[in-house]
Amino acid sequence: MAPCTKWSERVYDPARIPEYINRAFQTAMSGKPGPVYLDFPGDVLYRKVEEDTIVWPEPWDPAKRSRPQAGSEQVSEIIAMLEQAERPVIVSGSGIQWSGAETAMQDFVETAGIPFYTTPQSRGVIPEDHEYCYLTARSAAFREADLIFVLGTRMNYVIGHAAPPRFNADAKIVRIDVDPLELESSPRKLDLGVVGDAKVVLEQLTAAAKGRLSPSSFQSWRERLGGSNASKVAEQEKVLSNSSEPIHPLRLCKEIRDFLDRDAILVVDGQEILNFGRQSIPTFAPRHRMNSGCFGTMGVGLPMGLGAKVASPDKQVIVLHGDGSFGMNAMEMDTAARHNIPVTCVISMNGGWTADPDKVKPGRDLGYKRYDKMAEALGAHGEYVEKPEDIRGALERAREANKAGKPALVNVLTDANAGATTTAFTRYAT
Repeated sequence: MAPCTKWSERVYDPARIPEYINRAFQTAMSGKPGPVYLDFPGDVLYRKVEEDTIVWPEPWDPAKRSRPQAGSEQVSEIIAMLEQAERPVIVSGSGIQWSGAETAMQDFVETAGIPFYTTPQSRGVIPEDHEYCYLTARSAAFREADLIFVLGTRMNYVIGHAAPPRFNADAKIVRIDVDPLELESSPRKLDLGVVGDAKVVLEQLTAAAKGRLSPSSFQSWRERLGGSNASKVAEQEKVLSNSSEPIHPLRLCKEIRDFLDRDAILVVDGQEILNFGRQSIPTFAPRHRMNSGCFGTMGVGLPMGLGAKVASPDKQVIVLHGDGSFGMNAMEMDTAARHNIPVTCVISMNGGWTADPDKVKPGRDLGYKRYDKMAEALGAHGEYVEKPEDIRGALERAREANKAGKPALVNVLTDANAGATTTAFTRYAT
C-alpha cells in the first residue's frame, strides 16, 4: 500500500494501537489530506496486554493543524498581477473543501470581481448560480484568460494540465497549494507558486485587494462571459426538455435537477450519466456533491450515498447511477433497506457499459434489468419509468418512501445511443 498512500505501517504490538491510530488520523488530515494504511495482523489483534502498559495519546485535533500563510511580498505580487490583468479566472479544487475556505474564496471573488470555475471534486464551494459563475462559458474563459489562479487543485488531466490549447499559452499562472511538492511538479511553468493554506491565503488576498480592486475591475470581461453563458443556457434548456423515447439521459438529469432541494447531497456514479450529470445539474453548497473522482472508481455511488445520509440524516440524498456502475455494488440496496437508510437511487438504464450504438465493445451489453424489482424484494420502494413525463411522479413517490424511512430506487430506461462527450453541450440533442 505504500506507493498509493501518504503513510503505510503495520502494528506489531497491541499496546501501541492507540498511538498508531492517532498518528494515522494526523497524517491523513495534515497538510495535503490523503489516504493512509494501517495493517493489523490477526495474531497481534488477539494478543492480550496489560492495560496499564498502554500509552493513550492526546487525540489529534484537526482544528490545530498547521495553516501556512503567504509571505507579504507574495501577496503584494499577486495583487499587482491582478491590477495589470484584464481577463483573470480562478480554477479551484478540493483543497478549498479541505481547508474550509469556501467563505474566504467567495469573499475574494466578490472583492476582486473575478470569474471562477471549479473541478468536479469541489463543486458548490460557491453556489453555481452566483453572478460571477459562467459554467457554459468555461472553454472561452480558459482559452482567453490572461491570468489563471490555480487554487488547491492538482494541475492534472481534469483541467487539461492548464496547458494550451485549452488554456491561453500566454497567460500568467499563479498557483496556491498547501503541498510544496505539488508546486514543484507543476506541468506548466508558474509565474508565482505559493505554499499556503487556501483559507488563510485567500483571506490575506482579500484584505490586500480592498482599496486596490473592486467588483468593477473586470466588468467588461465578466459581461463577455455572461453574454456567452446566457445564450448557451437558453439553448441547453431546449435540449434538456427533450421529450423523445427512449428517454434521453439529459432529460433525466433535468428532472433530477428540478427535483433536488437546494441543499441536497448529490452523488453521481457511472460513465455516460456522470458526464451528462456534470454538465447539467448544478450544486449550491460545499461538500454536497460526490462522484467517483480522478481514479474513476466506478461503483462507489450507492456506498457514498449511504454514508452521506447517515452523516446528514436531515438532508435529501440522491444517488444518480448508471446501470453498470450500480451493478458493482447493487446489494448495498439491501444494506439501505435493513438499516432503514432512506436514500433515493436513480438509475439511468441504457442497457450496457457506455453508449455504443454499434455495440462492438466486448462485454458491453448488460441487458435491461429490473433493478426496481430487486429493490422491492429487498424491502425498498421500487419504480420503473419508460416515459419522460413519468419521471417527476416517480421521484415524488420515492421522496414519500424516504419520509417513511424506506430507501427507494427509480429505474429509468434511457437511450442507449445517447453518448456523452466533452463536446459542445448542444450537440447532445437528438
